[in-house]
Parts: sequence; structure tokens; C-alpha cells
Amino acid sequence: MKLHQLRYLAAVASEGGIRAAGRSLGVTQATVTQGLRELEAHARVALFTRHGGGIAFTPAGLELLEHAQRVLAQLRQAEDTLTRHRDAGAGQRLALGITPWVAQTLLPRVLPPFREELPHVQLEMFDGLSALSYPKLREGSLDLMIGRIGPEEAMQGLQAQPLFRYDMTVVARRGHPRAGAQSMAELLQDDWVLNFTPGESTSLLDNLFGQHGLQAPVHRIQLAHSASLMLGLVRKTDMLTFCPWPLVETDALRHTLVTLQLRERFRSNVVGIVRRVQEAPSHAAARFIAHFLGQLPTWLDSDDPELRRVLHSVDLIEGADPPASGPSGPPS
Repeated sequence: MKLHQLRYLAAVASEGGIRAAGRSLGVTQATVTQGLRELEAHARVALFTRHGGGIAFTPAGLELLEHAQRVLAQLRQAEDTLTRHRDAGAGQRLALGITPWVAQTLLPRVLPPFREELPHVQLEMFDGLSALSYPKLREGSLDLMIGRIGPEEAMQGLQAQPLFRYDMTVVARRGHPRAGAQSMAELLQDDWVLNFTPGESTSLLDNLFGQHGLQAPVHRIQLAHSASLMLGLVRKTDMLTFCPWPLVETDALRHTLVTLQLRERFRSNVVGIVRRVQEAPSHAAARFIAHFLGQLPTWLDSDDPELRRVLHSVDLIEGADPPASGPSGPPS
């Protein structure tokens, strides 16, 4: 009996099927199926019943599932314990992807208490654009991301905890010739600079153009893999972009960019905590998440004008609010 087989077993139970289990683990459906067959052959007793609607556990399978879940939980606890011992004296790196509007408004309030608790942890922070962050998360060079949660096809091998829902808006520099446009049809002859992963291009262009009955002007769309580059071009040229409403409410942009008051409405996006599936966060990552979530009540009651504008432009997703006690330190 092998550990990966127990992981497949637990994932089928939690995800509701083999295909969904494969997606959550970042492996193929065939890999999960083969692992479960080998597990059943080793057990020499039927663990599943297969039918047109999928797969169900036999009584023996359910009992083995309970053992598998306990084993996996104990392994996670053991990894956490060892991580705390490693963190106690040695320097450690925590690599974070932070979406720009969060980096400019919320991150400065999280870093001081985090650094006070874990001064030996060196933070390495990256632009949290999904086109950059998702591949880094999968390959392990990024520990976690606080950024946009992508569509299912872009989230293979990743899991997310939703925090905020926000609207998207078309943005131009102040004084742009199209600043008074009222419809997307008026903007088809303008140049655009956007950010998206290859797998998301269809979804993004449909949100921006297709759902409104318009053909995307692909020959006028440029791709930027940096928020500062993208926004710098918009500020200095007549290029248009499509960005989160809370980003436009930051002090750095609200006096140089304008949102176009268009008739069309666009699908909203969600920002959350994104990390690899079936992998416990390091102690440093877990503490960063705890500090971030623990700051939410303070942010919501803040008198800071910039923070109030930004949070007024987002909706806190039910379940994201942490317990009133806030983050707690590591066990002594």
C-alpha cells in the first residue's frame, strides 16, 4: 500500500469522482484510475462499485478511507512540526505573489506584524498577475499567491480560498480622446494593452467584447506581463486597458487614470489565497495567511481614505471573515 494511492483514495472522496480528484491533485484521470486499481489489487477486496454515474465506496472502501484520511492528517501534522523546528533558528524564504491593488493597500498593514513574529523569514514578493504567478506556483518557486482566482482550466493543480469579489472596468489616461465613450463599440479602433494567460484569452476577450456582440480587435491587443508596464503605457499613451476597479481607487492611480462610463457590464472577478493542491503550507506561509485574514476586521473599520475607497469597491465573500480573535502565534 503506497502513500500516493491513499492520496488518490482521499481525493476521490473529497472531490466526488475520479476526474475531479485528478484535477485537484494535478494528475490525469488515468493516473488516478491506475493507482486505485493497484490499491484494490493489493487489498484483495472490492473497495469500489462502478456504475454509470461514477464510483461509490464499498463498506471495506469506506473503512480504508477513514484510515487513509487519518494517515494523511498525521503526515501533515508531522510536516508542520518539522517545519516549525527548521524555522526556529534558520533563515527561511517565503515567496509571495501579490495582486497590485492588494500590494498597494493591504500588504503594508500585514508585513509589520508578520516580520515581528518571524524576523528570520526573508520575503520575496512578485507581481501577482496570474499569467506569471500560476506557473511559478505549480513549479514551486512561489509559495502562495494573493490574487485573482482564474477559471477552472487555468487552476489545474491549484486550490483557492476566495476573499473578495470585484468588478472590472475599462481604463484610460486622463484627457484620453475616448474618455467620454459610452459603448464598447466606440473603442474597437483603439489599441489595448492587457494581461492574461494563454488559457484565459478566450474567456477574457469574451468578457470584454464577445458577450456584447463585438468581434475582438485582436490586431490591436498587446500583452504585458507586468502591472507597472501595463499601467505605465496606459498613462503615457492612448492605449486602453481592462483592470480591477479597486486598483483604480488607489492613490497611485486615481489622479492619472479614468474609468470609462460604458453601458456594458462585465463579469466580476474574485481575489483569494491561491496555493498548490494537496500540500500543507509551510509554517511561514501559514502565519502570513493568518496575519492577512486577521487584519480583515481592522481594514473594514479603517478611517484611512484610500483603504475605504478600495474596500468600498469590493465585496467581502461570505466565509472569508476570520474569527474575532484574529491570528494566534505558534504554539509554545
